[in-house]
Amino acid sequence: MSPESAEDIAAVMKKAGLVWLAWDGRRAVPAWFANVDGQYVVLADSADGAEQPLPGLATAGSVTVVVPAKPAMNRLASWTATVRRLDPGSDEWTAATQVLRTERLNAADLDTQLDRWRTQADVLVLVPTGEFTGVSDDSPRAEAPAPTRATTRGKPPATLHRPIRRRPKLS
Repeated sequence: MSPESAEDIAAVMKKAGLVWLAWDGRRAVPAWFANVDGQYVVLADSADGAEQPLPGLATAGSVTVVVPAKPAMNRLASWTATVRRLDPGSDEWTAATQVLRTERLNAADLDTQLDRWRTQADVLVLVPTGEFTGVSDDSPRAEAPAPTRATTRGKPPATLHRPIRRRPKLS
């Protein structure tokens, strides 16, 4: 990876609160991350996990990281990374989980959080490969909605809100 690409990636990742990850031909999904000593670390929970379900990411060879712009209508940039799993209990895993723990908003059961992550989640490092797609890509990202089992029971009501009635003037 060229130094310019590394600098570009670091510059756009500073602006990101979350990223969108796509791997193995799947739709991109949002994921929170942490910067640990210049490495981008993601917590990937099992398919039915409560933290951040990213099933299959630990075994994916590569992943596309899309950094959204702040209005979230466009992407700021995207880059390709390889996925490296950290061994639970190693020094690198411990350092990464301490940073992830501080970055995790609205965490439940802080007392058992690290034990849960050790047994039910993978801590993954996204290693940039150098493939960096330019900044401020304005191309449209419209996609068909994801398939779901959700359905409606019947015809929607004629009005979805209470109609506004004119009130008499007080004076």
